[in-house]
Amino acid sequence: MVEYQISKIDGAVEQLDWAIRLFLDHQAYVPSITLAGASEELLGKSLSDPERSSFAILKKELPLKYTVPDGKSVSQDYLNKARNFLKHCDKLTDQETISLDCEEEATQYILRALANLVAYDRSIPSEAPRFIAWLSQHRSDLAEMTRAMAEFVYSSGRTVKQQPDQSLS
Repeated sequence: MVEYQISKIDGAVEQLDWAIRLFLDHQAYVPSITLAGASEELLGKSLSDPERSSFAILKKELPLKYTVPDGKSVSQDYLNKARNFLKHCDKLTDQETISLDCEEEATQYILRALANLVAYDRSIPSEAPRFIAWLSQHRSDLAEMTRAMAEFVYSSGRTVKQQPDQSLS
């Protein structure tokens, strides 16, 4: 058995790195959604002001830009719909399905987690540069965000968070 100590933040960063690896290297979007979603939530709740989290900002801004139908929740029916479906049973049957653009959902959860990590301590995970390069090539609709992230990644003040050492002690 290998045992090591890990903080919540280190765990969130490792989940985010794996979400990006699975997304880029295997197009495994479902585990990318759940890993990035867990990372995004942990990092967002760790901020000194949780209202600065990507989720809180989106939850506040989306109803200002779009009409949310009566009876619909921005958080449950839009922002966290994919993650919650994949994460919670909620009396669903095996036959119950959901229609998702899994690549889009994974992209959004990864971006939200990255934004929270930057807001937390101005660092990025080791896989962030590869994800940003992918965004630049494949998501021109996110060009402004990609430029801002790339500028941050390549600025001299950034810190790359490495995964914790898992060697035997």
